[in-house]
Amino acid sequence: MTIFRTQRWWHWLRDSRRLQLLLLVVAVGLGWRMYQHNQAAPTAGAPKPVLVTIAAAARADVPLTVELVGTVVANQTVAIKSRLDSQLAAVKFHDGDLVQAGQVLFELDNRALTAQVNQQEADWAKAKAQLENARLQYERAQKLFAGNNVAQSYLDSAKATYASAQADLNAAAAGRENSRVLLGYTKIASPITGRAGTINVTLGNNVKANDPQPLVTINQIQPIRVQMAIPQRYYDALRTAMAAESLAVTVRRNDQPDLGQGKLDYIDNAIDPGNGTFVARAGFANSDEKLWPGMFVTAVLSLGTDQQVLTIPAAAVQGDEGKHFVFVVNPADQKAVRRPIALARVAGNMAIVQQGLDAGEQVISDGLLRVSEGVVVAAPAPAPAPDAGQPAGQPKDPNAPKP
Repeated sequence: MTIFRTQRWWHWLRDSRRLQLLLLVVAVGLGWRMYQHNQAAPTAGAPKPVLVTIAAAARADVPLTVELVGTVVANQTVAIKSRLDSQLAAVKFHDGDLVQAGQVLFELDNRALTAQVNQQEADWAKAKAQLENARLQYERAQKLFAGNNVAQSYLDSAKATYASAQADLNAAAAGRENSRVLLGYTKIASPITGRAGTINVTLGNNVKANDPQPLVTINQIQPIRVQMAIPQRYYDALRTAMAAESLAVTVRRNDQPDLGQGKLDYIDNAIDPGNGTFVARAGFANSDEKLWPGMFVTAVLSLGTDQQVLTIPAAAVQGDEGKHFVFVVNPADQKAVRRPIALARVAGNMAIVQQGLDAGEQVISDGLLRVSEGVVVAAPAPAPAPDAGQPAGQPKDPNAPKP
């Protein structure tokens, strides 16, 4: 069967016109394949440019700000303790109350001390009466001695009795005052205005003088302070700013961008050699109580303004450990060129360049994952501006009447 088919095919090719037609078809196919190959070769050697975002280096005034982690601390903290050994007779406030300076918080059992004060009052009255009698006796002795009716010893004895009575009265007055002070300790008042914490001793319990555990702790939070550790490299700028004017400090958290503005009012008198920082504190009015003791916040210090420094987008800077670089676009061939730079600092979304760039040079700020040395880049064309009165992102209605 196979031999039969081969013979039929051979007889068909013996016709010269059929053979010429077959050769023509083969030649045309080979020519078409070569044409396609030649057309595709230049395209493979010229890849499409990488789409990136390009920004020009420009000079600008940049505020010199420092962001630090701060801890909110109470302006004053008082641990309320008893000065007496007694029993707690009354509690005049609740946990977490805002208490005023001089407000009575606790009352202790005062019956024994009240009795002691009454006794001291009686002793003082007795000593006062004895002093008055001694004074009269001394004055009488002076008159008698002046008339040569008594001896010198009698006058001296009357004088000594008068002086002793005066001392007894002073001692009675001191004892009375001491008892009054002790009686005053039975009413425990807040020395500051602030927020009360948890009451640690409840009604009816015995308390001891200067017990390690306070009855309650009062924190003054209006005003309040934020404490932070500032690197020593900012010391000179900070002192200059403080000398010129009050140094403003702003605090924020992730969920609350603005918790208030205060003033730096204290820096420590030494730099910690262990970490190269010094402690500083800023005061805040905190009238809305957004700041709470123990809270972690971001403190932003404004130390002035750097005038006309060279800036680029911070996203364009690559590298770390002090070795930074950017990709600059060569205007001649639109190729990316790696350029080392000296970075001064980063301020928000802007980077300040000390060396390595000139104003007006184009740097790549986005699309850097596909960029390397020598890659041809292109910036996407900006989207057309919407018609006046037409909301952005909405297609214009072709059937709408023309103005």
